[in-house]
Amino acid sequence: MKLPLAALVIFNLLTLAVALYMGWDPAMILFLYWAENVVVAIWQLPRFFLAENDRPNDGYKPLNRLFICLFFLIHYGIFTFVHGSLVFELFLDQDLNRENLLALVSGTPGITLALAGLFLSHGVQFFSDLGRNITTRTKLATVMMQPYRRIVILHLVVLLSGLALNYLPDPTVSIILLAVIKIGMDFYLDRKLMQKQEAAHYVPQF
Repeated sequence: MKLPLAALVIFNLLTLAVALYMGWDPAMILFLYWAENVVVAIWQLPRFFLAENDRPNDGYKPLNRLFICLFFLIHYGIFTFVHGSLVFELFLDQDLNRENLLALVSGTPGITLALAGLFLSHGVQFFSDLGRNITTRTKLATVMMQPYRRIVILHLVVLLSGLALNYLPDPTVSIILLAVIKIGMDFYLDRKLMQKQEAAHYVPQF
């Protein structure tokens, strides 16, 4: 198991332990998985300035990259907000706004620790890619599209898992099931990412 995937698995297991120990409502796990979209976006920002040009002869243009970065923040932010609004309204019975978000974080024991672990686990992925020169060899267009593939899959996983909670009255079972589903999703996404990276740098042998 590679280090970035191991970090995500450890994060999921630690989150499971915190959720069970603190007696979280299963909906808080769904909130945390939605928050991962925000963390992914944060770590994606430096990739825009380190990525390879789509056309090699274009040269490095910081202002163009800054514009692309700002466009990504607005566009991806809309996707994330809509996704979060559904999670809040369907499973937390409240609107997604600044007051409710701060109240949720401040009023849930252990959630700050879980969010910090989530941030660090994706940081491991970033610095691992940077150390292996994957970040600098990835095309700018690919950097733009990467988070959208994840958010679509995560969106479906969160909504379907949330609906399944209606049939699981025991919160402990629900939390464990959500953790298992999330770990399975991380394994799937990691495998797909590795396949794409290998295909991008494959050199035929004749």
